[in-house]
Amino acid sequence: MAKEKDNELTPMMRQYLEIKEQHKDEVLFFRLGDFYEMFFEDAIEVSHLLSLTLTHRAGNPMCGIPYHAAKSYLKRLLDMGKKVAICEQLSLPENSKELAKREVIQIYSPGTVIEDEYLDSESDSFIVSVWFTKKEFAIAYADITTGEFFVRHVSADQLFSVLLSLSIKEIIVEEDYYFTNRDFRSNIDDLGIIVNKYPARYFSTRDGENKVKAFFDVNSTAVFMIDEKDSVLGSAGALITYLEQMCKTSLKQFTTIKVVNEFGYLQLDRSSEKNLELITNLQDHSSSNTLFSAINRTITSSGARLLKERLLHPVTDIAEINSRLSWVKFFFDDLDERKRVRELLRESSDLIRISSKLDMKKSVPRNLIAIAQTLTCFFSLVSEKESYLNLVNEELSNPNLLIDLANEIINSINPDCTNLYKEGEIILSGYDSQLDELRNIEASSSQLLSSYLEKVKQESGLTIIKLGDNKIIGYFLEIPKGQLDKVPPYFIRRQTLVGGERFTTPELSELEEKIKSAAFESAKKEKEIYTEITRKAAELSKELRLVGSILAKLDLYQSCAEIAQSNNYTMPELIKEGELNIIEGRHPVVEDKLIQSQFVANSFNSIRSHFALITGPNMAGKSTFLRQTALIVLLAHAGMFVPATKAVIPLTDRIFTRVGASDNLAKGESTFLVEMRESAYIVRNATSKSLVIMDEIGRGTSTQDGMSIAYAIMQYLFNLGCITLFATHYHELTMLDTSLMQLLTLEVVQDKNDIHFVRKVIDGVAESSYGLHVAKLAGIPQSLIRAASNFQKQHFASYNAFNASQQLDLFTDTSEIENREIDKLIDKIMDFDVSSSTPIDALLLVSKLQSEIQNNSKKGDK
Repeated sequence: MAKEKDNELTPMMRQYLEIKEQHKDEVLFFRLGDFYEMFFEDAIEVSHLLSLTLTHRAGNPMCGIPYHAAKSYLKRLLDMGKKVAICEQLSLPENSKELAKREVIQIYSPGTVIEDEYLDSESDSFIVSVWFTKKEFAIAYADITTGEFFVRHVSADQLFSVLLSLSIKEIIVEEDYYFTNRDFRSNIDDLGIIVNKYPARYFSTRDGENKVKAFFDVNSTAVFMIDEKDSVLGSAGALITYLEQMCKTSLKQFTTIKVVNEFGYLQLDRSSEKNLELITNLQDHSSSNTLFSAINRTITSSGARLLKERLLHPVTDIAEINSRLSWVKFFFDDLDERKRVRELLRESSDLIRISSKLDMKKSVPRNLIAIAQTLTCFFSLVSEKESYLNLVNEELSNPNLLIDLANEIINSINPDCTNLYKEGEIILSGYDSQLDELRNIEASSSQLLSSYLEKVKQESGLTIIKLGDNKIIGYFLEIPKGQLDKVPPYFIRRQTLVGGERFTTPELSELEEKIKSAAFESAKKEKEIYTEITRKAAELSKELRLVGSILAKLDLYQSCAEIAQSNNYTMPELIKEGELNIIEGRHPVVEDKLIQSQFVANSFNSIRSHFALITGPNMAGKSTFLRQTALIVLLAHAGMFVPATKAVIPLTDRIFTRVGASDNLAKGESTFLVEMRESAYIVRNATSKSLVIMDEIGRGTSTQDGMSIAYAIMQYLFNLGCITLFATHYHELTMLDTSLMQLLTLEVVQDKNDIHFVRKVIDGVAESSYGLHVAKLAGIPQSLIRAASNFQKQHFASYNAFNASQQLDLFTDTSEIENREIDKLIDKIMDFDVSSSTPIDALLLVSKLQSEIQNNSKKGDK
């Protein structure tokens, strides 16, 4: 840290540096009066990040923000992946030579904030701990806002796919492994989040076991189905250490650990999640134009989070899938009930996150009102349907406790209270008789004082008298000099002024004590009542979290039914094994952006062959067809209706997609290298129960190499037996033995010198890729199109003449004439009788043909 020598610093700056030394990883907000100030490197960095004016104090860099506006600046820093330590001024100095007492009262980080204003209500907020153990990684991840805590083992191939499937705000790594493994460090840094580097001792399995047992208050990790020597305890221990260091408060929202394994889930690698644009798009990485945005009709933030979770983690348990589908069908069939549920959900709040605030003692008054309103909506909702009651009885052991809590909150808490605790504005009148009495005394103080003043005037004969209050002497009666001779003997002099004197009386002192005591006792009593009700709510935080979970599920199911009905989705049929059969399937995102009648539906059935080799022009709809097939399979496994007329979906263990072109220039990786890495991952991990989507394998290298690689991968996947949609621009592959494959193409309609993409998948092989036509549509100048066409004819004529699929010429009017001339030349050659002709005859024929070709070329140039 750039700073002056210690003996040249002021006492205040030395105090700052002492505190900063304890918070090297955080931006330190140092309270000075009405500002939070930052100094040295913090000031330089924050002034740049927040566009603040950088000034200097005693030659040292400094910038500041008003304390009343700190929340907006704090949120911006958190969104940028920064930690912030809040250092408050706890007491004022008694004299100018003393320093105010200051200390850090709270540390904010992206993964440990729980306040609504700093959170994305529709996204999880996970902190992940990653530990490499010989052959695999042990990871633990927790969301402080919901109380979820997970552990799992993942292979090196899977690690970053798993991490990208989570909404991670921070990560904890073992520092030696992080710094010695370049690829690991590069991929971790690419996540763009805070990386907390811990020494190896924090990842001890034995210490982790003890930490887990203490943290969750259990005698053995066996209650979580975790062996005491399982390495996930090491990563869990490091995560718990970090949470306790950062939060310094109760973390009772964490009640259990869930062990996650890949069995039971349809696996998605990082490439597939990205290419299918499930949660974020490829353009600006926002949620627009994604599967989530296209199908999200949830009302609540918890419902939206659950939708994301199910899209990213589809299941392979048919019973669970069918249970989900039955709920969607329930809402799909009952429009009136769906409307009623949607209206009630609009009145509810996020009980899952509110319950975590209660556990951490960070709730605000408004949270209690939200609890009561949500519980009222919840019990109003479930009381009318037997199916809801069954769901409630499965989750809640004693719903009456929650009903009592809701009633108590309604009877006690002011419905107009805010997030700020304001004395006198929290507890309703009529709830507590003692509080009401104290408030009545406080409220009648003005009347009591006015009556007393009038009494004094009448008894003393004083005509000019003023009643006031002072922090030093309390209540007083101020008498001007001209009236001092009338002051009664029981008046007690307290203060002499230039124009008169101030007095008190035994009765006034007694009245003061009564009024001020009532105000103090009223505030104290109100706080006690509020604290007690908050405590009761906190005792039921687990039950509140369960209610929040039920509401999230109901919201998700009604959302799935809402989009299914509005966009004409159908209920899929899941089978353990068999053929994939999608009739008139549609891409849910593309369809969402078009008028429904404009979208051309396409079918796919693997009964003819599990392997489909697809050719077709650019822009004809190949990629859309490939992606929609994968999305329909994914939605079915998530337990949702699908955009199709009918869909029979076999259980699928993995979905792989190799589509689109991308590179990683920062790592020196070309498009071809990225493509080959993704393809290698697929061939290493695909099984006969996988769905593989591959689009245009072999780009970025020579035609011969690209075609050979595409052929080898095609052959491997065909022999593996997995359902594969393999799109290629190498039409030569269709000339091989494809008798056991489906040959599909996208229909093209020719109209004079133009073509139209019908976007309909049909049997067959594409006649051309129509690259020049696409270039024309893209705006390439006509002169360049003509030049490309001429070059094509001159350099690839022989290639086209002796291949089954010729490049259709759409940019000249002479194609049919040229073809006829070529046919004439071929006819003359074929008519030449070799057996009865002399060598001279053959030479004469060649000379004649050369002359004809030259004449035709001259005509073409004209």
